[in-house]
Amino acid sequence: MSSSTNPVKVGAFVLGGLALMLAVVLTLGANRLFSRRVPFVLYFADSVHGLTVGSAVKFKGVPIGTVTRIQVALREEGPQYIPVHVEVDEDLILSAAGEPVDIRDRAFVRQQVDKGLRASLELESFITGRLYVQFDYYTNAGPPEYRQKHGTDVEIPTRSTGLPEFLKSLERVDLAGMSQRINTVLEQLQQLLEGANIKQLTDQAGRTLHAVEGLVRSPELTNALVSISQAAEEATRLLADTRGQISPLAARLTNSIDRAALSLDELRQTAAELRQLISSDSPLMGELQAALAQFTEAASAVRRLADFLNRNPRALLTGRKLSETSP
Repeated sequence: MSSSTNPVKVGAFVLGGLALMLAVVLTLGANRLFSRRVPFVLYFADSVHGLTVGSAVKFKGVPIGTVTRIQVALREEGPQYIPVHVEVDEDLILSAAGEPVDIRDRAFVRQQVDKGLRASLELESFITGRLYVQFDYYTNAGPPEYRQKHGTDVEIPTRSTGLPEFLKSLERVDLAGMSQRINTVLEQLQQLLEGANIKQLTDQAGRTLHAVEGLVRSPELTNALVSISQAAEEATRLLADTRGQISPLAARLTNSIDRAALSLDELRQTAAELRQLISSDSPLMGELQAALAQFTEAASAVRRLADFLNRNPRALLTGRKLSETSP
């Protein structure tokens, strides 16, 4: 006997499924549905291998958006650039005062570009090679280069980080040969360990440690350390005594040097005064020369008198005659 289907239950089940599906859609897409996302376009001259739709867009490591589209724009001549379209969540961009910033304003974006705002490709995972777009300010960014010929999205200039060259250098690394060499080294190490007598080495190491421990605990080493400590104390006391004896001696020597310096100064002054006295233009020298001249004249007169008396000895008794010629 078959039971009749209840249309109310079927309708309720269908409505419940639709409500659950709507809740899942709203939950998964709430950020995109209710966030204000602003599109930008970036032109990269380097390879974008590793960058995909959905890759993160970050500012100094903080996620602020995603990559929405990657295109190929062929040019007849000149370098080729890859247009990468991104969307940035406007609600995540605030001013220093915490106020919302209108990043849709082209003049505001151009002002930030003039301050050094640039986009670049950065490595998100070394293992997977996945890339992401990094926004940051660079003081040495140089003049901005705009490559957009047509389109409505605001362009933000890019800069090269040398990441593609780094990834290419990794591709040139012989990983297979490196792995083979590592395996060879490990095999040789294993053979060395297997051929060595580990137990014998362990016993020898144990005996060595035991001998070292016995030496450390031996009375001879303890006495030697005590003797060294006592000798160090004696040397310290001797140095202190020597320093105490040297200090007064140094003071007396300093006083003697000072007195000698004073005597030398006095000697220099006396020599200067003597030099001044005996100089040719000094008054004393003139008087001395006059006295010497008078003394010479007196000596000459005495010599003439002596000659006269020698010739006329009686002159002492009779006196000098007027008829005689003077000497």
